[in-house]
Amino acid sequence: MPRLDKTRSAAFTLIELLVVVAIIGVLVALLLPAVQSAREAARRSECINGLRQLGIGALNFESSQGVFPTAGGPVALFTNPNEQARASYGIEGASWMYQLLPFIEQGNLYALRSGNGGSAVGFVDTGLSENRVPVFNCPARSGRFATIGTEVYALGDYAGVLASWNDGRWTQFEYRDTAPPLKRNGMSEEEVVWTGILVKGGQVDKRHDPPRVWEFAKVDFAAIEDGASNTILLAEKAAESKNWTVTRASPWPYWEVYGYYTGADWPVMRMFGARILGEASPNREVGVLGDDEVRAHVAPGGTSHEFGFGSAHPGVFNAVFGDGSVHVLSNSADLLILDQLGKRADGSLLGPEQL
Repeated sequence: MPRLDKTRSAAFTLIELLVVVAIIGVLVALLLPAVQSAREAARRSECINGLRQLGIGALNFESSQGVFPTAGGPVALFTNPNEQARASYGIEGASWMYQLLPFIEQGNLYALRSGNGGSAVGFVDTGLSENRVPVFNCPARSGRFATIGTEVYALGDYAGVLASWNDGRWTQFEYRDTAPPLKRNGMSEEEVVWTGILVKGGQVDKRHDPPRVWEFAKVDFAAIEDGASNTILLAEKAAESKNWTVTRASPWPYWEVYGYYTGADWPVMRMFGARILGEASPNREVGVLGDDEVRAHVAPGGTSHEFGFGSAHPGVFNAVFGDGSVHVLSNSADLLILDQLGKRADGSLLGPEQL
């Protein structure tokens, strides 16, 4: 009687192998979006926690000093090397980020401020300008840097709120060290532009000897007439995706450079903006940057100016209000309401629940 061979091959057939590969492909396709979603949720949560720390730091600053930190002073103050190691003319020129360092456990960096060189900002010689402070960055964009010549500047992802362009009354606010503050319709630039919680420290006219100095009124809780819980303190600022991970390069345009510490300028202050599409000011819509969509003022020549707010989070951006609470806001939120939420005393009494 013939012997039966009961052994079977342990190898997969081609059909079985293809089925297994197909099943694995389906599982991976199902798993990857969930992993990406979980990572984005973690990044957004870390961003929210960072903004909360900054909000608490600002509240501790107010508790200690009786006022909130300022946006800083004119950038051009720092062109004199003798003025780099201290507040010039009694006005702190460095930004709210520098002023908050002792209140977010970064007192060692605060002490690095020095000035014995020709730096435009005054924080280069000791390496302060290129020190990345994680709480100033959203993890969805990672650490960003810019260079000007041999000087390196760490870039931040959050900004205070300026008033928007409104009926042509908005004035150039950065480099006003060569003229006294303008009056328009009886209102100074202080009243027209600096309407949020973080305001410019003052104005200097160096054409005179001694220089003429105007120290602007600082903001305390009493000055936030609309209520701290209804007024945005800081929010994520717009940055095109091509600039999310600029590593020690020279990005254009210049409003991103000079990093954390430049005072009263676009790297640390932004605007939501009203939709102004009238005859006098066409193409001016400053607001939220949604993913890689720039909703911003387009200057003559077509250069896109990232003057607004936005984030690398899909569809939303984060903002901390004057009471320290953090809210997740939609990129498609009404710019008029956002602009009102950025003002401390416009009488609107709107809150984040209106968005």
